[in-house]
Parts: sequence; C-alpha cells; structure tokens
Amino acid sequence: MKHTRQLSTHSRVVKDLLTKYKDTFTAFCELLNNSLQAKATQIDLRIEYVSTSAYKAPLIKIELTDNGTGVAASEFEDKILLIGTDVKKDGQGIGRFGALQIGEKMTIETVAYDPENKHFSRVEFPLDSSKISSTLAKVNFEYDVEILKKKVSSYYKVTIEKIHHNKQGKIALKNKISEKFNSDAIRQSIFEKYPLQIFNREVKFTVNDAPLNPSDFVIGAPTIKKSLYVDIKGAEHPFDFHFYQVKSNLHKVKVFFYVENAGIKIVAHEFTYSSDWYTPDLGTWFIYLDSPFFNTGLFRNIDLDSLGDEEIKQLKEFIKDTINNFFKANNRRFEKFITELEKDAAYPDSFDSPIAQSRELLFQKIAYIVEDEYKLLDQKNEKIRSLFYSLLDKSLANGHVEEIFSKVVTLSAPNMEKFHQLLEKTELENVISFSSAVANKLEFLDFLHELTYGRLADILLERSQLHKIIEKELWLFGEAYNGSRHLWSDKKIGNILAELREKYFNYEPTAADDNLISPEEYTGANANGRTPPVEGLDNITDLFFLNEKILDNEDREIMVVELKSPKCAIGKKELQQIDDYAFTVESFPGLPKENTRYKFILISSRLTAYAKSKMRSSREKYNEPFLYDRKAEKNIDVLVMEWSELIALNRRKLDYLSTKLEIKNKSLKEKFESEYAGIINEKVSARLTKSKADKKITA
Repeated sequence: MKHTRQLSTHSRVVKDLLTKYKDTFTAFCELLNNSLQAKATQIDLRIEYVSTSAYKAPLIKIELTDNGTGVAASEFEDKILLIGTDVKKDGQGIGRFGALQIGEKMTIETVAYDPENKHFSRVEFPLDSSKISSTLAKVNFEYDVEILKKKVSSYYKVTIEKIHHNKQGKIALKNKISEKFNSDAIRQSIFEKYPLQIFNREVKFTVNDAPLNPSDFVIGAPTIKKSLYVDIKGAEHPFDFHFYQVKSNLHKVKVFFYVENAGIKIVAHEFTYSSDWYTPDLGTWFIYLDSPFFNTGLFRNIDLDSLGDEEIKQLKEFIKDTINNFFKANNRRFEKFITELEKDAAYPDSFDSPIAQSRELLFQKIAYIVEDEYKLLDQKNEKIRSLFYSLLDKSLANGHVEEIFSKVVTLSAPNMEKFHQLLEKTELENVISFSSAVANKLEFLDFLHELTYGRLADILLERSQLHKIIEKELWLFGEAYNGSRHLWSDKKIGNILAELREKYFNYEPTAADDNLISPEEYTGANANGRTPPVEGLDNITDLFFLNEKILDNEDREIMVVELKSPKCAIGKKELQQIDDYAFTVESFPGLPKENTRYKFILISSRLTAYAKSKMRSSREKYNEPFLYDRKAEKNIDVLVMEWSELIALNRRKLDYLSTKLEIKNKSLKEKFESEYAGIINEKVSARLTKSKADKKITA
C-alpha cells in the first residue's frame, strides 16, 4: 500500500544537515552506528566495485543490511521522516540520511514487528536527493507498506546508488569517495572503527559475503593496561589501554579514543603516536583508550596538539607516557643502535642547532634501515661511513635523499620498500628542506649586505651579475615570488615594459643630478656600515627585470624592479623618472587594467636627503612601508627603498620563522613520526599528533 507524506522540516535545514560529515566514510559510519544502536548482531555490507574509466569512483553501489530491530510501519514517519528537529532524542536524527552524502539516491527497506497493530510489516522508502530543493516543503514523499501475514526476522537495509563521485563536472570534496572504501582497504577501515565489536564477536560483519574475523586483523590477544588519570582538580579517572598488534603494513602506531554515543562505544578520534621506543620491526599497533572521562562534549573538538587547555596538556602527557612505557618495555634494539651511532666519529656534526634536530631524526631513521643492509657500524673503514653519512645529511638538507638510493646505494627489496614507505608517508623531508631554506636565506642576506655595502662589490665585473644574482632570489620582494623566475608569459606586455624602461631609465648618474655617490662617502665606517671603496665598483650599472605572478584570487601581478648600482643613489631625478614611468603605464592603452596589478620597485644602496624627505611624506600619507606613490587608474604601486631596509625587513621575517621552527621543532618531528612512527632516541619525547583527514580519491 502506498503512503504519502511531506518531509517535516525546512529544506535549508535538510541540506545543511544531510551533508555535514567531514567525508563519505564518516557519513557511512553513521549508518553502521545506527545498526549497532538497533541491537544488530550481524551487519552485511555489499559494495559493487568497478574498474573502468567510465566511472570516477571505484564503486557504483553500496548496500548495508543489519538484523536489528528494524522500523515498524506505524513508527516509520516519526522515526524516519521526522528529521532536523531540536527536540529529537540524542541529536537531530540525521545519521540514517548520511547515505545522501555518498550518493544521490538512497533506498530504505525494513521489516519489523509493529507493536501497535500486532503484526509484522515491510516498508520500502526510496529517496532521491535531487528532489530536495528550495520547494521541499511542498514535495510529497512516497513509501510502500506491506503487511506480512507471518512472523519473519526483522532487518534494516540501506541501498546507496547514483554515487556523487561518478557525476560529471566538479565534485565537492565532501562527496568524493574516501580511500577507506577501496576494495583493499574497506575491511581494515571497518576494523579500525569497531575493533571491540569484532574482536569480542559482539557483531558479525561481512563484506561481500566474507566475514571479518578477529584473526584477520589481530596477532594474538590484546594487552590491556589499566591506569588512573588524575585531572587538574585532583579527581581520579580509570583508564583502560587496549593494545592490539595488527596485521598491517602501516608501519606505525594508531591511538583511538572511545566515547559513548547513544549507548554504544564508538571511535570518536584517531591519532597517530610517536615514541622513542617503537620501531617497525615491532609491527603495527592499534591502541584504544576507554574511560568514563571521555565524553562527546569534551572531545568533540579536541586537538591534543594544541597548547591552550591545561587539562588537555596534562591528559596528553599522561597518555603518551603510558604508551611510551609499554613500547619501552618491549624494545631495546634501537636504543643500542642509536647509542653506537652517536658515538661513531663519522656521525655528522651538523645537528647542533634546534632546527637541525628534525633532520637528525630522519637521518637516524634512514641510517637504521641502511644498517640492516650494510652493517656500516661493523665496518673498520671509518671513511666509508663518513662519506655515506655526509652524503645522506647533505641530501636531506636539499631534499634529494631519494637520489642516494637510486644512484649510489642499493637496498634489498624489503628495505627499499621500507625506505619508500618512509618517504611516501611523511612530509618531514619537505619540512627539513624548508628549515634549510630559511637558514640559506639568512645567509644570503648577509651576502647581499656585503654585496651592496661592502668589499664583495669588487667581484661584480659584469653588468649582468647583480641582475643574475637577484633574479634567483625574488623572495626578497615578497613570498608570492618565492621560487619564481624572472620571465613573463605575455610577450606583448613584456616588450612594452621593456620599451618604457629604455625610455625612462637609460641614463648615467651625475653629480649635477645629485644622484652620484662619491668615493668619499664609502671611506671609513659610517652609519650604514659601509667599507672603503674597492676596485670594480664603477663596473656595476643599473639593472632591470620583469616578473609576472598569478595571485591566489586569479589576478596577476606584474613586478618591475629597477636595481641601481651602488654608486647611484636614489634622488630627485630617479623619483621623477619612475613617476613618469608609472604614469605612462597607467595611461598606456595597450596595457591591461582589469585583474592586473603593477608593482614598481626602485632600489639602491642609499636615498639622497631629497628622496628621504619625499619618502617621509609618502609614508605618512599611505602608512605603508616603502610605498612612494599609488596610481588608482591601473592599480599601480610604486615602492622606493634602500637595500639595507629590504634586508632588514626580510631578516625580521626569517628570524621570526627561525624562532618558530626552533619552538615547534618537536612538532616538526611529529610530522614525520605521525606518518612513519618509529623509535629515535632518548632525546626526543614521545608524542601524539592529530591525524590528517583521510585522503580522497580524485578523478
């Protein structure tokens, strides 16, 4: 019998609620939670996989069936069709509609005993999300009810079709199929979320008719350690730590928090663990924390990597210490290796700075893998170790460590696999490269100061040398240009700007124009720290280059830099010329106006008294450093500065980054440990770090 009912809620509320989950697997787990809450003892999952380019996702259909209590026909409207309300017990009752985040169409089929009418009923309700529109309140939904004449087993079945990920066009990130659905990952993914139910055989899960047995995932019986956590108020809370050794090649330790959700225990948070005392040869471990101290209110938005809340900090230390002690009691091999490695005379001496400690961490990890292959510490020839360790350290600093094992050192297949897993599962190599880049930039600023104010000027014998040096370091003029080249894509724009440069900047400084820095001004030590003149200074001439950068908002910025030679101060003539230049660009019809920004930079070793006076007026007017003038017609900024000012500005930025790197050094190491957990040495504390969001399959 057909029944018709309008969905009892506002359409905007439905749209907001039905797609609220962070990813499709989380939405899917809400369906599993509903099954557990319905007292299901068996949950059968069927996924129809495809492996053709005709589909973007690896699957086209998901079917989930449980043997729970089901929903009777007389209760169907209240329990299923009433959603998005504030009065519904245990939340807004939208978990059963999480399927709509995965696919456009979901079909609910359920059999249950109807206590009101004293019979069994079967209800089928198809729902296509395309019907959820701005006129939802006027849309009628139909469901079919069949009265059953005999007693049957109850069940609840959800079928998901018309997968969003397979639609044409751009797919919202929240609708992409998570990698956890992959045929080689789905079983492990379910076990991670419901280990107690599976290991204790409370619920029998099957995936495409294959049961999920505890022996498929766990080696031996779990170890349970009971402990007491004392909160900041002095109250004691019992904690159960369940240690599972898992059959997996993850090569890391995962930590999960259990919380109560409508009467069932579910995994609310997943973290990765790093320890001084864990190595991959110990296997993969899942650790589940169970305590009445956990509740959804406290842990809904928890971030154990934050430093704000004292309770969270104390809890974090308690958890990491407990888990660290477990692995410390089970591993001594790496402790011995690190002790011998650090005593070796060939051990690099480049790990002294706090920033370098992250590089040392990865160095020790790779050295540990290599030691299994070559037994370098047993070699009598110290030069071999010194050569390899030095090569490894330098490669880590510049981000080319993989080249060592592709061109220099050969590892066995198992150890090569470990090495690739190490690099694939961590971003620490990039972090190390960034740390090294900060140090290199600070060194470059020292060099640039000598280049523009000191004796190093005598090496610039060619007109193009200063140009070639600076064009490789465009980060000086803004992080948007970090790593970019001095080329431009629009040849017409480039040619026009080049012609304008020849028109307005092709001249030599003279005493009459008050823009010639005399040799006497370089004599002795002065306020700018200049050194006496050196031979070859006059060979440095004005230099000029262009750069185009596409910004985050899709606008493009064309930067023009006029590099003045150290002998040429910026004076009245230079300011007038760059003003004429900017005005010509502003009024030139052949240059674009829309979605284009121009930044003209005039820079030299010194500003004359006249130029400094003009700059003081400009800075008071615009309240922006270095801004000399702004042309509104074509969004043109004209900046005038001394090298010493630009050097000081960049040094402040880099000093700040360097300080942050030192303060956050342990966090940097955690980026490595969170992806490839492993023992390092006693100097590095065990840590917990928040896991990254699940990677999504892209088209």
